[in-house]
Amino acid sequence: MPSSTAASPQNRRLVALWLFVLAFMIWVMTGIGGYTRDTGSGLSIMNWDPIIGALPPLSDAAWNAVFAKYQTISQYKILHQGMDLSGFKQLFWPEYIHRLWGRLMGVVLLVPLVIFALTGRVEKRLIPWLVLLFILGGLQGAIGWFMVSSGFFPNSVAVEPWRLSLHFFAAMFLLGAVLWTALSVQSPDPARLPGCRGLQRLTLAAFIFLLLAMFGGTFVSGIHGIDAFDPAKNIGIGQPPAGWPFTGIFTDTATIVFDHQFLAVLATLLILTLTVQVLRRDAPATVRDAALAAGGLVILQFILGVTALVSKMLDLGVAHQMNAVLLLCTLLLLLHRLRGATA
Repeated sequence: MPSSTAASPQNRRLVALWLFVLAFMIWVMTGIGGYTRDTGSGLSIMNWDPIIGALPPLSDAAWNAVFAKYQTISQYKILHQGMDLSGFKQLFWPEYIHRLWGRLMGVVLLVPLVIFALTGRVEKRLIPWLVLLFILGGLQGAIGWFMVSSGFFPNSVAVEPWRLSLHFFAAMFLLGAVLWTALSVQSPDPARLPGCRGLQRLTLAAFIFLLLAMFGGTFVSGIHGIDAFDPAKNIGIGQPPAGWPFTGIFTDTATIVFDHQFLAVLATLLILTLTVQVLRRDAPATVRDAALAAGGLVILQFILGVTALVSKMLDLGVAHQMNAVLLLCTLLLLLHRLRGATA
């Protein structure tokens, strides 16, 4: 029967829904990861056991053993000297949940993939690509450990910012790949959109500049830029530091914060320009709605960024990161809907 074929509308909706759920889980993961980073929880688990590590310490002896390991690293000696077991658990649980969520995502990807493949609900041409996504998800875990291990170096109290950036953008690639695949399964045939090639190019430019701003944001997070805000030293107030742009792009705190702000302003202006252009050209409703969502989200993003920096509230910093990812997904949605654009 036609409804039993992999390409049937019913099966396409099912597979697309599954991939949308997975994309949502990756988005949630960026929030969990941001929280563990901002609270310094990421170094509380000092080993990487993809299977055995799924279980937390189950006895007092196990807790004491894990805590004893943590007491050997510089973060404890420099930042948390004298911390008791109760305080350590407050660091441990966010990182444990972070890793557990990653394992759960692997299950959510693999188990339905096997079922859909065996029952013929997913197109055969997609299976190798989806298997590759599963492998990349496992690789993301390895990159995460590569990042965390840099926090165990002597005199280090946090992970290296460039490794943090690598881990984050590996997640963004995975999220983008999953979301694009879901959208393509849901709507395999692009709608022809005459006269929208310019909008397509502008959307791509906004997408690229947003990625650049987010790249700068990973380094701001890596140096705890939210704590570096200091108007007296011209840090975080939107003014270039002395010697800019020839000061240390990846080493000078004032430069890192300003570069992120500068790129964020450019991305904001591009996205707002895109929104206005879409409205002026009377674009199709699907394009208009995505552009309006992007315009609203970028305004919210700007407000969250400024408020988080000035207030130094970590929760706002996490919201700022999650909203950035949501904005990126919205631009990706817009790019997907503009696939059929012509001059």
